[in-house]
Amino acid sequence: RLQTSSVAAIMQLQKVLSGEKPAETYLEREFVKALEYTKSLLTRPDVVKRLKESGEVVFIEESGRRYVLIPDIMTYLQASGRTSRLFVRGLTKGASIVVVDYKPLLNGLIRRSKWVAETTWTPLDEIDVKKLIEEIDRDRLQVRLIREGKIRGELKDLSKTALVVVESPTKAKTIANFFGRPSARVYKGLKVYEVSTGSWTLMIASSMGHIFDLPTVPESVLGDRFHFHGVLIEEKNGERFFYPYYATLKRCSKCGFQFVDPRKDACCPHCGGEALDKIAIVNILRDIAREVDLVLIGTDPDTEGEKIAWDLSAVLAPYAKVVKRIEFHEVTRRAIEEAIKNPRDLDIYLVRAQLVRRIEDRWIGYELSPKLWEYFKLKWLSAGRVQTPVLGWIKERTEEHNKSYRRVFAVTFSNGLRLEFTKDELSVEEPEELKHQKAKVEEVDLREVEIPPPPPFTTDSLITEASRQLGFTAPLTMQLAQELFESGLITYHRTDSTRVSAVGQAIAREYLLEAFGEKGEELYQPRTWGKAGAHECIRPTRPLDAERVRELLAEEAIFTPIRITRRHLALYNLIFRRFIASQMKPARVVKQKAKVLFAGAEREIERVIDIKYSGFTEVLPLYPEERLASGEYSVVDLKAYSRYLVPLYTQGDVVRLMKERGIGRPSTYAKIVQTLVERKYVKSMRKGYLIITKLGREVYDYLTENYGKLVSEERTRKLEKLMDLIERGEKDYQSVLRELFDEILTISGRDIVKEHKVGEC
Repeated sequence: RLQTSSVAAIMQLQKVLSGEKPAETYLEREFVKALEYTKSLLTRPDVVKRLKESGEVVFIEESGRRYVLIPDIMTYLQASGRTSRLFVRGLTKGASIVVVDYKPLLNGLIRRSKWVAETTWTPLDEIDVKKLIEEIDRDRLQVRLIREGKIRGELKDLSKTALVVVESPTKAKTIANFFGRPSARVYKGLKVYEVSTGSWTLMIASSMGHIFDLPTVPESVLGDRFHFHGVLIEEKNGERFFYPYYATLKRCSKCGFQFVDPRKDACCPHCGGEALDKIAIVNILRDIAREVDLVLIGTDPDTEGEKIAWDLSAVLAPYAKVVKRIEFHEVTRRAIEEAIKNPRDLDIYLVRAQLVRRIEDRWIGYELSPKLWEYFKLKWLSAGRVQTPVLGWIKERTEEHNKSYRRVFAVTFSNGLRLEFTKDELSVEEPEELKHQKAKVEEVDLREVEIPPPPPFTTDSLITEASRQLGFTAPLTMQLAQELFESGLITYHRTDSTRVSAVGQAIAREYLLEAFGEKGEELYQPRTWGKAGAHECIRPTRPLDAERVRELLAEEAIFTPIRITRRHLALYNLIFRRFIASQMKPARVVKQKAKVLFAGAEREIERVIDIKYSGFTEVLPLYPEERLASGEYSVVDLKAYSRYLVPLYTQGDVVRLMKERGIGRPSTYAKIVQTLVERKYVKSMRKGYLIITKLGREVYDYLTENYGKLVSEERTRKLEKLMDLIERGEKDYQSVLRELFDEILTISGRDIVKEHKVGEC
C-alpha cells in the first residue's frame, strides 16, 4: 500500500511517525505500531548484542539515544550512477570513491551491491588514480566538444539498436530491469521495454510462447496435396519426404480455447467465439525489427526454445538487417551481457529433433486417440507413446500395493527401539505372546565412514525431492521453478546435467565464506560433477540463501517481476541448500550395524550414531541416532494394526523412474504425469500418491493388447535415443520420420499413401 500511496500521504505519515499529529488511518496506525515495536527491540540487550556482532550495521549510543546505521544500497547506486553519462559514443567514464568511517557499513554496502548489481569493489591503493582521472577528463572533453560542434565530423554511431525477443513477459521484464529503470511502450497490446546498456539500445519484447504449431483442422482445409495430420508427404526418387505444415496459434476471446487453423476468418471450434491470432504479435515484432540494427532471439536453451527461435527467425528475417540467437542459462545481467557479446546462429539439429518429436506426438496421438473414443465411447481420452508405459508402472505398483495389505505389530523395546513385524515373520501364534518375548541386540559392526554430499539438482531429482520434502506435485514444482528462473533467482530448470560452472563454484565459495567465516574456506570443496557441455545443473544465481532473499525482497533491494510467495522460497531453499552442499567437503560419521533377533524374526539395522566431521551436513543436516547397546530387552509397548507394506508411487517417484529408464525429457516429465491425472487414468491421492483408476487400467490393457509394440517401454526408449542422435547431427531426421510413418500405418491397417496418391515433389 505504501508503494501506491501519494506523496501527500507519505508526508502525512512522516508527521505521524515524528509525533507532529495523531494516527488517523489504518496504515498510519500500523506504522506507529511497527515503530513502537522496533523501539522496544532496541532496549533488549540480546538484540543490541546481535546488532553489534552483525558486521553489516553500526549501533551507536549518543546522548542517551540509540541509532542503527544501515547501508542504503539503492540510494548509493542511484547517486554513483550519476558519475557517468550516456552520450553518442556510449557511457562516459565515472568513478565512485567511498570514504570509510564505519567498516561494518562498508561491508554491508559491498555485500548488498554484489547481490543487487553484481558490482566489483577495488581498494583505492590498487587503482592508478592519475590514469583514471585522465580517462574521465578525456570523456568529458569529448562530450563538451560534441556539444560545441567541434568534432561533429568524427562522430561514429557506436550506440546500436537491437530487438531482444524472449518467450515470456516475465523474463522480458526481468532483463529490462538489469539496466536501470526501463521505459515501457505498448505496441498494439504488446508491452515493449527500452533500455540502454551504453553500447546498445535494447528493445525487449515477448513472443508470448510458441507462435506456430501443427494445424488442428481436417486435412481438406490444408489444400489439395496430401497431408497426414498436418504433415505434407511427397515422394522423390522413390523415397518419401515429410514437411510439417505450421500455422499460427489462435486463442478464443470467449472461452480461452487454443487451436491452430490456417484460415484467416477461423473462429473457435468450441463456442464459435472470435479468435485472437498470434499473427498480431508477429506483425508487431516485424514493425520493430524494421527499426533496429539487429534482432536477438533469447528463448529458452533447449529444443523447445530453439524451435520457437527458428519460427521467430523465419518470420522476422525478411524485415530485419540481421537475426541472431542468444543463449543464456540464467537470467542475470552478467549472463545477458555475455550472451549479447556472443550471439550464434540457430542450431538446425535441435530444431529438427523438436520437429520429429512434435510430429511423432501428433501422429500417434491422432491415430490412437480415435481408437479409444470408438472403443470406450469417451471423446476426451488420449493416448501417447510415453504416457502408456508410465501408466503401466503405476498400474503394476497399484497391484503390488493392494496385495501387500498385512497385519503388522509395532513393538517398542525397553531400550527405546521401535520395530514393525508382520505376522508371517514371527514364530508365535498369538499376539499376546509377544509381550513376554525379549529382543536380543547384537552389534555387528562399528566404523567411521565418509559420506559424500549429493550432486546438485537436475529436473528429475528436483521434482522427486520437492514431492518428498514439500509435497509439491510435478506441475507445481515446474511452474515455481519456471518463475524462479524467469525472475533471475535460479539457473535453467529443464536440464539433465549436474555440471557446475566456475561461476557456480564461485557463488558457493562466497556464500560459505560469508556464512561460516574462516571455517567456510575449510568447508569448501569445489566439484564440477557432470561432464562439460552446454547445460548446467539447477543452482542459485547469487550467494543468497532463502532467508536473505526474503529480506532483500522486503527491502526492495532486489527486483522480481512477480510476487515471490512462500512456496517459491520453499523450493528455492531446497535448490540452494542442495547446491551449496554439493560444493562442500564430505562428512565423516560413525556408523553402527546391529542385528536384532525377536520371536523368530531377524532384522539388521544400520544407523549413524555420531558425526566426527560435519562437512556438507552444516547445510544439509544429518541427525545421529542413539547407539544400540548389545543385550536383551523386554517389550514395553505393543500395537497391532493392518497396513499396506508396499507404498504407492508419488509423482516424484514416477519422474525418477522416467529418468532411470530413459523415457521422457526434462521438458516433458511433469506434463506426462499431469496428462495422466487430467485424463482420469490415475488419481492423485493425499500426499501426492498415485493410484490407477478403473478407466486407466482398461485403457492400458486395451493399448498394450492391440498396439503393444508401438507403446512399449523398449520402443519408447529407442525413440528417445534416436532423438538424441538427431540433436547431435548423427541421424537424418527424414529417415526417422519414414520409420515412424511406416510404424503408424500399422494402426490403421491400410495403405494411406496409396489411397491418397502421394505425388512426386
